[in-house]
Amino acid sequence: MRGSGRTKLFKQLGPLLPDVFGNQTFAFFEDPFGGLPHPLLWATEECGRDPVSRLFSLWSVLNEFNIKHLRPALASNDVVLVDGYGLNALLYSTACAGGSREDDENAIQMHHEIVRARVIKQGIPPPEYFITLGGHNSLVDYLQENVPGIDIAECYAFIRKEERVIRDYFRPETGQRGQIFDHSLSIDDMAEDVILAIRQHLDQKRQAAA
Repeated sequence: MRGSGRTKLFKQLGPLLPDVFGNQTFAFFEDPFGGLPHPLLWATEECGRDPVSRLFSLWSVLNEFNIKHLRPALASNDVVLVDGYGLNALLYSTACAGGSREDDENAIQMHHEIVRARVIKQGIPPPEYFITLGGHNSLVDYLQENVPGIDIAECYAFIRKEERVIRDYFRPETGQRGQIFDHSLSIDDMAEDVILAIRQHLDQKRQAAA
């Protein structure tokens, strides 16, 4: 979620992780969709597109990122961190608060099908997500600062929809893995949880190689 502290956490991990794990190699990538405007600033025509159509265009960006950057980095580093990944594509594709629930569900189903075809079958391990959920007050402040003229009701509709899509993303049947950080946690607390998860990940890799 934009405005939730996700990028702050990512930037803090950049210098921190190599210090904590001195004998491990890390690669860091910024959000593959970082150049996109906030969805609430889209033109009417873009917001009116079917979510599945928007998903396909976003996945063309993600597919290029996987091939040109992610797979080479995974082959030469112990841990790779990205400030946003497939969930971002889904959040963007379903972002218009006025879209129908059925259209959103179609995009969600298609997204998981593409993940199987273009991530899992391409030899990219399923990622572990660390999700920062911003507090509603801070998210409303962020939206009102970045989306001119937005009212409180529009803010809450957008926030509720993003939260629903995020929580649905991690239903057991999707196979997606992740931790959702409560907004009351500090960035330092979140970083400690990420460090713990990375330790467990590296231990599992060592055990598998033994």
